[in-house]
Amino acid sequence: MYDSDMEQQKVMSVLNPYLGRMYPIFSGALDKYNSEVSAGARAEWNVRAVANVVWCHAWEGFRREFIDEAGFHFLNVRGLDVLNIRDELVIRVKKVDENGRHQNADTAQQRAFDQQLEFPELPGAAARVVIGYQPDEAFSEVERVIVRRPLGRWVSQIVEIDSECQWIDITPIELPFGISRRSAVGV
Repeated sequence: MYDSDMEQQKVMSVLNPYLGRMYPIFSGALDKYNSEVSAGARAEWNVRAVANVVWCHAWEGFRREFIDEAGFHFLNVRGLDVLNIRDELVIRVKKVDENGRHQNADTAQQRAFDQQLEFPELPGAAARVVIGYQPDEAFSEVERVIVRRPLGRWVSQIVEIDSECQWIDITPIELPFGISRRSAVGV
């Protein structure tokens, strides 16, 4: 039986020593986009173009920060950029919504990663998660940084409290089959 609480604790314990270094990468990537891309170009770009540019800055930020870290391996698996942390965790960097869901091209490889399916190039026992940023509508600041086990299993938010990064569980409550959110809240 799958135990999402136990998996969340395990994954976040692997990430916990690095949260303080990961968290600012996203605001740095967004700041770089806003300071180095002209206002005219930013006005013409759609959300997908902006997300791609910010992703590039974030991915390079992760590479700069962790390329020499023991046990951290940056991989490109058939076009899918991932970070393998000590064969315990494989992460993808993404723009996400308030629930940590990413939106991108629906490919067989994307679905396989999200569904925790085997990739010969990745360690089989490693949990696969997305770490992402939720920007405000103007892409001027990061509203939150989220770690999510794809397919809705659990969601953690990284928060900064007194200059220290921690995580909190923000997994949405799953309702029993047949009960709508509306009836659950008495609306």
